[in-house]
Amino acid sequence: MKRSGIFSLCLLMLLAAGACYGQARLRLTPAKDGAIVTLSYSKRSVKLDLDEKLLGTNGTLPGNEPHQFKILFTTEKTGHLYLVAKVCSASPITNPMAACGGDSPCSILWIKTDKLFKEPEVQSEIYASCSYNYYDSKFTLTKTGLDIVFGGREKKRMTYDNANAEKGLVIAEAGPGN
Repeated sequence: MKRSGIFSLCLLMLLAAGACYGQARLRLTPAKDGAIVTLSYSKRSVKLDLDEKLLGTNGTLPGNEPHQFKILFTTEKTGHLYLVAKVCSASPITNPMAACGGDSPCSILWIKTDKLFKEPEVQSEIYASCSYNYYDSKFTLTKTGLDIVFGGREKKRMTYDNANAEKGLVIAEAGPGN
């Protein structure tokens, strides 16, 4: 390879490494207890009370503290940051010998915010919980999204596509045979 070719290749590799280094990801760090999390991006961060943000029709955390978060997806699209996490909690029933006492309910959490953390949007859907009679959930995770079939007698399907993160968690009735 000629010197100019080697130089061009090295320059291209440095530019690619610099582009990767400059990318920041939205991060979620839970507090030691409760539903308070810290969202951080680049040099900015904000504390977010998920119980407060989820009041009303946006869903709920799946059970009692402690909540365990596993980030599944993060992306940046059209000036917004998105994060999707699996959240599992302790049973809301304190007696472990009672019905559903050993439950470990889980939900999917979706967060949308801008880079300044102005008015984050939050959505959550429980997909596994004895208390809700959601026993046989089918959880499929791919590189680009997730597909969960859950529910009691009437099955629901929850999907998320990271390429269309702005749509959030899409919940629909699952067809027969699911």
